[in-house]
Amino acid sequence: MKLARFTVRYRAVLIVLFILATGWAFMHLDATPINYDLTSYLSEDTDTSIGLQRMQAAFEETASFRVALKVEDDEAAALAQQIGALPGTMSAAFDPEKNAVEEGTTWRLIEVITSKQDAEAVYDAAEALLNDVPHLSAGSVKDGRTLQNSIRSEMPGVMIVSCLIVLVILLLMTHSWVQPFLFFLIIAVSIVLNMGTNMVFSSISFITFAVTAILQLALAMDYSIMLLNAYDRELAVESDAAQAMARALAATYMPVLSSSLTTVAGMLSLVTMSFTIGYDIGMVLAKGILISMLTVFFLMPGLLVILTPVIRKTTHRFHLRLRGNGIAGLLRRSRGGIAVLLVLLIVAGAVIQFGNVYTYTVHDFDEESAHLSRIFGNANQVALIYPGDGSDEDYARERELLDRLGKIEANGRPVLQDVFAMTTTGAMAVQQYSAADVAKLLGMDTLRVSMASTLAGIRYPIRGDKLIEKVLEMRGTLSAFANEEQLAMLDQVAGLLDTAKAAFRQNGQGRAVITLDLNSTDPARGRVISEIKDALNAVYGGDAALTGMMVATNDIANSFEGDVRRVSLLTIGAIFLIILFSFRSFLIPAILVLVIQGAVWINMAISGLLDGSIFFMCYLICMALQMGATIDYGILLTTHYREQRAKLQPWDAVGEALTLSLPTLLTSGLALVIAGYAVGFISSVFYISSIGIMLGRGAIASLILVLLLLPCLLVWTDKFILK
Repeated sequence: MKLARFTVRYRAVLIVLFILATGWAFMHLDATPINYDLTSYLSEDTDTSIGLQRMQAAFEETASFRVALKVEDDEAAALAQQIGALPGTMSAAFDPEKNAVEEGTTWRLIEVITSKQDAEAVYDAAEALLNDVPHLSAGSVKDGRTLQNSIRSEMPGVMIVSCLIVLVILLLMTHSWVQPFLFFLIIAVSIVLNMGTNMVFSSISFITFAVTAILQLALAMDYSIMLLNAYDRELAVESDAAQAMARALAATYMPVLSSSLTTVAGMLSLVTMSFTIGYDIGMVLAKGILISMLTVFFLMPGLLVILTPVIRKTTHRFHLRLRGNGIAGLLRRSRGGIAVLLVLLIVAGAVIQFGNVYTYTVHDFDEESAHLSRIFGNANQVALIYPGDGSDEDYARERELLDRLGKIEANGRPVLQDVFAMTTTGAMAVQQYSAADVAKLLGMDTLRVSMASTLAGIRYPIRGDKLIEKVLEMRGTLSAFANEEQLAMLDQVAGLLDTAKAAFRQNGQGRAVITLDLNSTDPARGRVISEIKDALNAVYGGDAALTGMMVATNDIANSFEGDVRRVSLLTIGAIFLIILFSFRSFLIPAILVLVIQGAVWINMAISGLLDGSIFFMCYLICMALQMGATIDYGILLTTHYREQRAKLQPWDAVGEALTLSLPTLLTSGLALVIAGYAVGFISSVFYISSIGIMLGRGAIASLILVLLLLPCLLVWTDKFILK
């Protein structure tokens, strides 16, 4: 009570402090970089991380994209040459043998590999070159651009739609025109403070950026409603607004603290994931919930007291007067039939969800990319890193490796689609040449070449790269044997050789980039990655590594089972303990956890049946969020039931408890449902929309079970609860 009185007494000071803190946070909203690279969240002992570290130590990182053109072969070849000449392009390959026909139209394919640093500039320059050419484009470079643009453009729309619908709900659930806007002010301050304080992190993931604000809107709504309802009850018996607020605040501490801690526990369980995006999402959302709670405790009381005269003058008649006696009567008349049906539904959900199929990435981010994949097949690139000293033995081992990789099959066909390596892309540089071969390439007389070679100390046969090195060393001497055009050709070849070596041989390491005709969601993915690793080990004795999006997908899949078990146990265990200490009862937390876990199972089963597969982060995030956030509904109903049970019979106590709980349950629950579905239907980003839709379903399932199953369980276990 002392803290409540202090808060009310110094409300003006607290409001000023919140204004200053919010202003500071607003100026730092964009201070935290957004990370769009999911592979950066993999643990250091995964194949992807090991491969990336080894590759970054020796080579420049790469990116890629593909372009399909409606042009003739000669024009495609010319465009490939122009793209290949762009700064930052490592390779731009066109192969007429890959031409594909779709509905009578022949498409030509250009495959581009760039340095990661220059990837966006190369992509933009290539798009400018192809501006007047009918074409499709796809690849990691474009996917990143599409992802960023979609999130930046769609999230404001999601917030606006969610806020408008939640505003309508609040107008129906509250007594005054002012109260809903006060709620939004409190939540807006919480969101700004949370986003501004994200600068304590080096970066946040794009998933965190996309969902945090909208989820904070939904999750923290019930804290404000609890305080407002308690304040309205106190005002009915206490005319002094400050005194009424002090009592309401003191009565609200425990339920709000319990509700927020269960939600925080669910969020923090994500921190333990080996895929550390869980840490990113868990920490930011947990921080947001705590900030929301502190804002309700220390900012909202002062604003409510100050605005009480205005609230009284702006009352309206649209307030819904919700009564729980009808639900209690229905449940009582069903003689447990409704409860039994819901228990059977939970059991069915538990069984069905064990058969769910999970996906770990998205192959095509837009229809254009999907169209290109339909024409030319899937293209997943994997980078291989191994010892490479540039010797003949080195190149022989690389050829042996590529030969082994070419024999790997999936779905009845070879999986290796393309290879970019020194022995393929730079094949001319590592093959053996005779004097006659050199003469033919340069358009010179063989005798003249032999004389020049003798003068330069060149002995045939000689490897192409060694020949170029010798020629450049003796350029001045050999100028008497070659014209300017031939010397210019040698300079061009030397430049291409330097580019090839920079891409495929650096610092004693070799690199090959292979393209697999395999979707990351294909069930054969794990076996193919395993066979690639076997081929590497067979040739290089374990002194090799691999990385790429498909490898990352495989790493994520391998860690998923452990993450699910860990997050589930920690979420349930932490929430059980919080409720145990709040109610000082073993039975109540067991009942509440059972009800919400049942809602989680039903949600996952329905999602698996309707969607065919579930994005793995949806399962982890929604499980933690649904358990941590919607168990608040059960805590609130159970608290009111125990209070009413002191003076009423069980079913009458249920009716009164439902009456007291329904405004908060429906307002908060519907806000979560609306926020989830708004994200799901407005966002075109699969990662984000899947989380939204599943969270909306989960909130509906939790509301139904709390309103229809939990009251029956409370009545059935009444004598144990009272003890």
